Amino acid sequence: MIANCIVVGVDGSPGARSALLWAVDECRIRRRTLLIVHASEPDGAQLSAGHGGSKLTTLDQLGEQVLRDHAVAASARQPAVAVTTMLSRATAFDALTELSHNADLVVVGSRGHGALTSTILGSVSHSVAAQAHCPVAVVPRRLAFREDSARVVVGVAPTVAGRLALGFALEEARLRGATLVATLAMRDGQPEPGPVRSLDVRAHDSGAILLDELEATASSYPDVIIEPTLADSEPAVALLSAAYGAQLVVVGGHHSDDRWSSRIGPVPSEIAHRSPCPIVVVGQRRLAPGRVTTDLARVTV
Repeated sequence: MIANCIVVGVDGSPGARSALLWAVDECRIRRRTLLIVHASEPDGAQLSAGHGGSKLTTLDQLGEQVLRDHAVAASARQPAVAVTTMLSRATAFDALTELSHNADLVVVGSRGHGALTSTILGSVSHSVAAQAHCPVAVVPRRLAFREDSARVVVGVAPTVAGRLALGFALEEARLRGATLVATLAMRDGQPEPGPVRSLDVRAHDSGAILLDELEATASSYPDVIIEPTLADSEPAVALLSAAYGAQLVVVGGHHSDDRWSSRIGPVPSEIAHRSPCPIVVVGQRRLAPGRVTTDLARVTV
């Protein structure tokens, strides 16, 4: 199985093309191989099979064409990046989750379609983000950031997932030569126990948390310019506001022990739906590389 790669799921939709182009750019930045995956799920075969033809054969042919088209587009975008393709007969969720064992990053679009191919995007992105063993990037169909933008935004939280997200964001900022906007929201949407604290008190307490979290991780990245930011709002509002004009938003996400759960937490879920730029969800669990058990039909290079 291919290791040290970035995996992107495609289904032939415009959203998949946006995810593909962002993923191959990320491969250039990280000096990684790109693995393009298409899941030709048999459940959609009745939509594409010809007169008496084999449903699986027809789906495979459609899938191979999708992969060829996307591989050509990726190589045209970044000729120096090695591109590999994989056709899977597993579900999109199973294929991407299994491949995440060995990947640096899994990339999906925020929205897909289910016409002649698989519905690999959309709701699948939440399920993969909740279950993957590596960070997951969700790329909107229309990217609303300038190519010359030099900002990466991260949501700071004093949790395991929050610290992993901060470490990922620092590395992204270093690789991109970008400023890291480290944002801590002073409201969490829950009523405060006891007397309501004044804005000054909340700012003092939140500022201490923010500085503590940055000092614990940022010392390993002396070359990264960090812009600590306190926001008098709830986390999703603060991060969405900071996302405009940024290259990337990074946030810690929930990992469920329930294999069927697609819950990544209310903050990353809302941001994934509304962010104008790609969002990377970094979970608090990353297992050791393991054997892929889904039906990954074949790999082409």
